[in-house]
Amino acid sequence: MPGGDDREAGASDTANAAVSARRGPDRGALLAWTLAVVLALVVAGFAIIGVRAIVAQRQVFSHWWDTVIAEADARDALPYVEPLSGPPLPQSPVAVADTRPIRGGAVVVNPSWVSVPRSRYPGVARREGIKRGQVDLRCPVSVEGRIASCWILREAPAGAGFGQAAVAGAAQSRLQPRTVDGVAGESVVSFTVKFEL
Repeated sequence: MPGGDDREAGASDTANAAVSARRGPDRGALLAWTLAVVLALVVAGFAIIGVRAIVAQRQVFSHWWDTVIAEADARDALPYVEPLSGPPLPQSPVAVADTRPIRGGAVVVNPSWVSVPRSRYPGVARREGIKRGQVDLRCPVSVEGRIASCWILREAPAGAGFGQAAVAGAAQSRLQPRTVDGVAGESVVSFTVKFEL
C-alpha cells in the first residue's frame, strides 16, 4: 500500500514529537547553549581582569616615565656654572646651643668645615634673571661629620629654587664634628649659603 507507508511515517513523526515534547528540550542543545553562555562569561571576566591589569601596568609605567623625565629635567635645570668671581663660601657653622651638661673644665670644640657646601645655581632663578640668593639652614651633624637633612630657616627670594639647591649642596659637604674632651658627638649647626651669578 503506497499511501499506507506515508501515513505510518506521519504517525511515527507525530508520536516522536509527542514523546520529545514530554521529555523537554533537546539535552544536547541545552548543554551546548549552557557551555556557550559559560564560555562567554569566562571570556568577559578575563577581558575585564585583563583591562584592569593593563590599566594598572600603564599607570605604573606612566609614573616611572614621569620620574625619569623629572630627573632628567632636574639635571638639565641645574647645570653647574662656575661664577667669574668664584662661589661665595658659606659662613662658618655656628653650633646651636647644646643643653647637655658638661662638667667644668671640659674642652669643647665646635664643628668646622672639612669640605664646604658647593651648591649649584638654581635653573629657575637663572631663567627668571635672579642674580643672587641667600638661604639660612639649620642642619644636624652626625658623629662622622655628615649632614643628612636640613631645615630651611629662610630663603630669599622664596620660590626660586635656592632652598633646595642649598640643602643638596649641604648634603655633599663634610664637617669636623663637635667634640667634648676629644670625643666626637652629634650636634646641630646653622649657617648661610649665598648664591651669586
